[in-house]
Formats: sequence, C-alpha cells, structure tokens
Amino acid sequence: MSKGILIIDGLNILHAANATKQLSVGAQPTQAILGFLRFTRQAILTYPQLTPVVAHDGRSWRYDVYKEYKASRNKPPVTATEIKLAELRGQLKEQKAFVVRALELLQVRQISALNLEADDLAAILSRKAAARGQKVLLLSADKDWIQLIQPNVSWFDPIRDVRLTYETLPKRLGWDDGKKRIVANKTDQKDMPLAVPSPRAWLEMKALMGDSSDEISGVGGIGERGAIEFINQFGSVSAFLNASIDGTLPVLPKKFASFATDAAKQELWRRNMILMDLNHSSVPEPINLKISMGKYNESGFGDLCDELLFKSITANLPDWCESFRERAAA
Repeated sequence: MSKGILIIDGLNILHAANATKQLSVGAQPTQAILGFLRFTRQAILTYPQLTPVVAHDGRSWRYDVYKEYKASRNKPPVTATEIKLAELRGQLKEQKAFVVRALELLQVRQISALNLEADDLAAILSRKAAARGQKVLLLSADKDWIQLIQPNVSWFDPIRDVRLTYETLPKRLGWDDGKKRIVANKTDQKDMPLAVPSPRAWLEMKALMGDSSDEISGVGGIGERGAIEFINQFGSVSAFLNASIDGTLPVLPKKFASFATDAAKQELWRRNMILMDLNHSSVPEPINLKISMGKYNESGFGDLCDELLFKSITANLPDWCESFRERAAA
C-alpha cells in the first residue's frame, strides 16, 4: 500500500540523463531515454512504499506576466553556445516523446498542464499529499523545489546525492566560502558561516538575489552571499521592512540601506516572489490538466526497447520490468 508519492522532475532528470555517454539509433539520440528509464526503475526499487509520478513542463504562465522570463531560449540562436543549447533542447524534446511512451507502457503516472511547469505541479501535489498526512519525496536537481520542503516533504538531488529534510536543511544548505556560491553538501558543514534557516527563507533569499538561469534579475547590489546575510540578520523581508517603517533598523551597509528606501527595489522583490513562490496566489489553476496512468504492456515496452536497441533491458526483460509489473498489479 502506498504511503505517499514520489514526484520526479521529468525534464530535469531527462537533461541529466542526456549528459551521459552518447547513444543513438541512426540520427536519433537515445542516451536520455535509457538514462531516464534506468533512473525511474532505481527510484521505484529504492522507494517501493511511494507512488511515482513524473511531472512534465507545460508552457509556463510566467512568460505572460514577465517578458524577460527565459527570454533567450525563444530567440534565434546566433553564437556557437546558443546554437549548441538549441540543439540540446531539440534532442531532449525528441527523446521526451519516447520517455512518455515508455512510461505509459510501464504504467507509471505522468502529470502535465498546458500552463504550468513541473515545479508548479510538484507544489500542487505536495500540498494535497501533505494535507492527507502522506509523505512526499521530491526528486530533482532543481533547487527551486527546496522551498516545498516541510515536515512530511523532503527533497533529493540524485545528481549530487544530496537529501534535505525540514530538520536537516538549516545545517546542510548555505554559502560555501571556498566555492563562493550556495551549496547543498552531502555532509554537515560545522563551520558553514551562513546557512539558510528554513524553506521559506530559501525562497526569500532567491527572490532577493534573482535567478540567472531563468533570467530573473535580483534587487540589485545584494547578490548570493548578501541575500543569505540579509535573511540571517533580519529573518525575513517583511520583518526588515517593518523595522524600516518603525525606525528600529540598525546602521546598515549600503547594499541593505538602499533596499530599505528604494521602492523600485522592493517592487522587484515582490515581482520575484510572484515568479518564484510555487505556492503563491498568483499561480493560476491548471489548464487542461492531464494525469496519465497508462496500461502495463511488457511486450509493447520490449518492442520499444528493441526499436531503440536497449539490449541491456531486452536481454532480461522480465527481470528488468519486475518492479513495474508488481506495482501495476497491486
């Protein structure tokens, strides 16, 4: 009997799998497909008490409220780097179609909505499961999902082998002086100078510093380390702004003092919270929400693997599919 759900970030894991040894059938790359299937099988074997759900990206509603959101991805590629990234996105799109088909044949749940990203869907599923008292494990290397951690919800980055829970997050996530960036380490950092105290603090810190990968600018002048310093000193942005109004703020460094007085910077932070907070009231209801169960078809899955020349699977198909077969029969 399922004790909760295992939410798998479809595109994120597919992207990681695509970075492995190059495989192909003719001109069709296949390494991401094989890697994703292996990952899903291992996840089911490791967490048999949880029901796996693969969340897929739709076209994000964020494009409609913030024109700069991931803007470079929609422009014609010009530089060698842009061309390479465009080719990579094309490869992933082609391979995703095979992954969707394979998961249907293995009867693994998949969820998508026209207007939501996998992040948004993970938030919806986490809220509902937590309300039922179920456990949730988020499988994604995307640190944006860290904000979803709560007492019954944990996050696991399978790429870096890092797991964060509500209890361990404050000790294991923060600024690393040696690497000059925010890290989530496998072991506790006893000497970590700056740590994020909670999932909400992580979210507010991100909104202050911005997110270059999503092309969301920060409030200016604060940066990664400054954002953690800010949260550690004041607790939250609302506490900081209230103290500013009350006149109880201490003497501030310039990067914080300007945020206290600059309405434009405060508005940037509020905009970022709308874009980044996966539980924000501005996140719209799903459009054309699809939850696909599929139907277990081992021979059909075997045919697909033959087509893709996945001999490591077809060499002993019944054994490879055992965990999927047992779950489908339960």
